[in-house]
Amino acid sequence: MMSKFPAFKTPGDQEAYIGIFEHKLQGYWALMTRVKNKFFGDDSLTKEWKWEELQPKTIEIFRDITSDLMYQTEIDFKERYPDYKTADDELFIPYRSFKENVSEALTEALNKQRECPPCDALACTDHLADE
Repeated sequence: MMSKFPAFKTPGDQEAYIGIFEHKLQGYWALMTRVKNKFFGDDSLTKEWKWEELQPKTIEIFRDITSDLMYQTEIDFKERYPDYKTADDELFIPYRSFKENVSEALTEALNKQRECPPCDALACTDHLADE
């Protein structure tokens, strides 16, 4: 996965990149708006909320829902239309579960560190059974 802005060889390449980005942004925005409107829009039981009226945590939840729905839709689509499957399809890790797994691992590591203060592992009786 590309993680930084590429060094373009020509201005045309940069324009093409930005055009692709804009197209994807419009698509993602439309999907996020659909999710928001399902919960806080004209087809919900509440008033229609504007983006600027929502709390950042609510927007984050909409982003997670949208990303998960996009992922699940892609899986379902590729199951129905196998010609679209690629070798990379099994590698995707949804953002939320990855974030939760990392947070859980860090919390567990910190808790273990708190349980046993720094010591000389060779002399500490708590570590005698460790390899």
